[in-house]
Amino acid sequence: MVHKSDNVINLSSRQKQGRQQLVKQLFDEYAPMIRRFYLARLMPEDEVDDLVQELFSRLIALDGLEMKMSPETGSNLSFFLTMANNMVVDLQRKAMTRKDYVVREKNSEAERVNEQTPEVIVSALRDLEAMKSVILRMRPAWRKAFILSRFNNMSYQDIAEYMDVTLKQVEHFISQAMAKIRKAERKLREKESDYE
Repeated sequence: MVHKSDNVINLSSRQKQGRQQLVKQLFDEYAPMIRRFYLARLMPEDEVDDLVQELFSRLIALDGLEMKMSPETGSNLSFFLTMANNMVVDLQRKAMTRKDYVVREKNSEAERVNEQTPEVIVSALRDLEAMKSVILRMRPAWRKAFILSRFNNMSYQDIAEYMDVTLKQVEHFISQAMAKIRKAERKLREKESDYE
């Protein structure tokens, strides 16, 4: 008789020997088919033998194994394939749970990294003021074309009409303004690297 206590299975030695013999016989007969089943389900080949062993270790612990494996119950193969399929579903469910956990952890880590410390805020404000200063010191035509393009989202053609200049002139104004901005950004990065 099988007694369960705290998920531990106690079998008398005679029952244990009979059960082990039955499982060995079933293993010899069905393990190759189960192995092929796992491989067909695209399980990693290096994990397949472990999965087959896990299935048979679960089988040993199964209540009423001898009755379930008797010829009167029908196909043992379908029983094994059902067990194997349930293990695949369990593994996939666990993998999805782990994947969800990893994604949540990465997202929370990204949130922690993006936390704005006072130093980051002050540095960003300083950079913003420096860019504002660069824009204000640009030639008026460059500044106007740049602001209309970047802040008002106007097309170059619309800017040309608004400023009453040619399209080529607008391209030149914005190109010159962007060159000033890039130069100022390089200087800011150099200053930041000097502080590090």
